[in-house]
Amino acid sequence: TGSLINDTFVMPLPLNERAVVFGGGHVARSLVPVLSSIGFDCVVFENREDFAKPELFPTASKIILGDYNQLDQYIDLNKDDYYIVMTNGHAHDYIIEKQLLQRQYSYIGVMGSRKKIATINAMLTEDGITAQAISSVHTPIGLPIKAVTPEEIAISVAAECIQVRANLRENNTNSAHSCPSHL
Repeated sequence: TGSLINDTFVMPLPLNERAVVFGGGHVARSLVPVLSSIGFDCVVFENREDFAKPELFPTASKIILGDYNQLDQYIDLNKDDYYIVMTNGHAHDYIIEKQLLQRQYSYIGVMGSRKKIATINAMLTEDGITAQAISSVHTPIGLPIKAVTPEEIAISVAAECIQVRANLRENNTNSAHSCPSHL
């Protein structure tokens, strides 16, 4: 809602939320243009040079070639970000998820089979990440529309991000999900 300030009607405009996509594979290549088209500022973070090329992600505002073990050395992550984890392996997903769950965020989604997710969750639990924090992760990622192809998965993930964004805006808070018991 707007307000009157010095005889001028002022209405805040929402800034584009930033979606940080970890991994530059087929699903990420389908997802980034969709997220960009619905108002997300997309950043792609990839550890493989061949998958971190600007021509693969023409709608991304930034592409980072970096080490998944040291996210903070490459990017400032903040509580309003949407984190989408879809790397090329369990080990990478685990390393990223462990770092992300130790901060505040608006959304974390991780792509993977139920078996992969169970394995990573067990590792996170062993590392002292709380069950509350782990349960805040959207996994398997995306809305349950029985998506199969990279394009369908991209649509289901984008839909989930729209849903989370709408709920956050509806609640009229900029507070991110947090897991105070582990911060």
